[in-house]
Amino acid sequence: MYDWLKENIDGASSETLHQWLANAIATTACIGHTKSRMNEMLAEHYRDALIERGENVPEIDFWKCLDNPNSYRDKLYEIGVYNGEGSQ
Repeated sequence: MYDWLKENIDGASSETLHQWLANAIATTACIGHTKSRMNEMLAEHYRDALIERGENVPEIDFWKCLDNPNSYRDKLYEIGVYNGEGSQ
């Protein structure tokens, strides 16, 4: 998976990575624990790639965002597409 993921991240525009990040976060609201965790991991990879490109991407960690109802993570839930491109 990591070779596929790296190739796709490297070939994606930053705009696309932002959408994939939102889609992965939106899909973490699924019932399956494995699917939820896989999307958390994807979101972390997308965020890291964006940061490596010099973008300022706020915190997305669930536990760090839990007490902040206006967190960046909550905004991603709003704009993300459940099971959208970039999610598992």
